[in-house]
Amino acid sequence: MSDSNPNSIDDEQDNGEAANSGPDQLYAAMGVPASCRLNKRIFKKLFHENSQLGTTDKKAFKDDIDKVIWMFKLEPNSVSIPAFTDDEREYLEVAILQIDCKTKKRSARIAQIIHRAIPYPSVLVFSYESSVLISVAHKRFSQSEKGAIVADEFFNSEWIDLRCPSEVQTSFFKSLKLGRLPHTNLFAFYSALVDRMTSLDCARLTGAFSVHENKQDYAFRRESLAKCHQLEVEINQLKLEIKKEEQFNRRVELNMKIKELEKQLAEISEKL
Repeated sequence: MSDSNPNSIDDEQDNGEAANSGPDQLYAAMGVPASCRLNKRIFKKLFHENSQLGTTDKKAFKDDIDKVIWMFKLEPNSVSIPAFTDDEREYLEVAILQIDCKTKKRSARIAQIIHRAIPYPSVLVFSYESSVLISVAHKRFSQSEKGAIVADEFFNSEWIDLRCPSEVQTSFFKSLKLGRLPHTNLFAFYSALVDRMTSLDCARLTGAFSVHENKQDYAFRRESLAKCHQLEVEINQLKLEIKKEEQFNRRVELNMKIKELEKQLAEISEKL
């Protein structure tokens, strides 16, 4: 990436070296310590063995993924962040996995499968050519099966081209710098990553990326985002109906509904 790019995600490195191209550029911007690097290949068959994959999901792993690499292992002795355990969760380490893709098509579905197959909190970095997609999901103990771990809500970024990130995307990447995240414990650390994914989703609607420190703000934001997503689905469905509708009066009616929903969407977005 050229130094003249005002939206470069390069940040000051602890070792003074320029960030590498591709996902390594992202890891450098995050400031992941070299001592955390594993760079271990995870064979796709392990996900087949540890997940109940249907025919479609097996095809997605075969056709869409080149390889899965366990890039970094963040644990208390390597990042100086205490582990966290309570009756609901156990955060002893955080894994950063890189998924090199052959296509972008089914990344969201593949992210869910990988999150569910790994028992500890993970940051998934999907890589395709010069673009990345980041996925996170909180983990907790299953209430129905003793000893089992389940994934909570999934949070995925859009695909981001590292060669030319937008101003919002650049701010998002800089907010992921490990030194700027909470070091209270690994749950607080990972929760901050989830919050930043929420902020990125909000920025898609507001046009500006902002990090809030108040946890209640993020609870409100996530609730508001859910409403926004539902409104967007309804708007898109109505737009499809208009394309198929032949009666003029019905098309006018559908347009009026769309305008009302778009007004609601704008009002909610203003509060994000």
